[in-house]
Amino acid sequence: MKLGINIGEEYKIKIEKENEFNNSIFKEVYTQAAKNVEEIILQANTVYNTKSISNDDYNNVIAFTGERGTGKSSSMISFADALKNKNSKDTFWNATPNLEKAKIKSLDIIDPSLFRNEDKLFEIIISKMFSKFQKKLKKENTIKNDRKRDLIKQFQKVFNNLKVVHNGKSDVYEKEAIEALSDLAFGTNLKDNFKKLVDEYLLCLYGIDNSMGKKGFLLIPIDDFDLNISGTYEMLEDIRQFLIQSNVLILIACKIEQLQDSINNEILKEYETLFKYKKDNNDLELSEIISNKSNKYLTKLFPIERRLKTPDLLTNHSTMVTITFYL
Repeated sequence: MKLGINIGEEYKIKIEKENEFNNSIFKEVYTQAAKNVEEIILQANTVYNTKSISNDDYNNVIAFTGERGTGKSSSMISFADALKNKNSKDTFWNATPNLEKAKIKSLDIIDPSLFRNEDKLFEIIISKMFSKFQKKLKKENTIKNDRKRDLIKQFQKVFNNLKVVHNGKSDVYEKEAIEALSDLAFGTNLKDNFKKLVDEYLLCLYGIDNSMGKKGFLLIPIDDFDLNISGTYEMLEDIRQFLIQSNVLILIACKIEQLQDSINNEILKEYETLFKYKKDNNDLELSEIISNKSNKYLTKLFPIERRLKTPDLLTNHSTMVTITFYL
């Protein structure tokens, strides 16, 4: 395996091209990631017309995991770039024919460590989509008026659903009965409307018509997911509730153990009273309960086969690596 490092960039993210994957120290990570995307695409083809997707039947999340400094961000971002710029002539994609044919368009890298207190993952995703739409209009303005109107309407629907989520139910009962009943289903509405928004977005900006069988996906790459400690659980819930979609691919770079600590803290809040009441006798038992619950939660959201562990070259001496430094 080969690794090239530019002098002065030792601690920067190293972005590799797809034609470098076969000789990369992350070759196994890239190969497994491609297989996982292939599986997701095959699953998506079978559940696409299902209005409500169960998280038990479908998962679209791939996690690049490992210790600090082992290349989680580098491998995830390199793979994300390769997906959106893939060259069908490159032999790397030969084993994944459905992935090779799929049309994948990506949002810019999302870095939750830069979020402020009030920033939410789902809202950031929506805003990035709208920002790309605005830039497309200013740069080219080649989008047909009816396509623009349809996309703006879908953005408005999702925004209205979000307002209900944040305002709570107090304002709902002041509306007319039919409108109120519709708003009370805001969770389902938001998930369904986001799926329609992604389809409209792909059609409007890139001409990908999923209704015509040209299977397209919106790629959402999220770096340093675990560094926003205070908001980790909320971000995981955004993914679980709204982003498990048949037209979305999610790539995440994170340390699983740190995610589990954040989930443990949330579960601990539920058991806080019980801890105080039985602290002396059941401390260990309750700790095991919390650990088991957080394990089940994470396994459902990040299945074991979708966790790609980057190699730790400091402890793994079975891999020969040639390191070249460039001036």
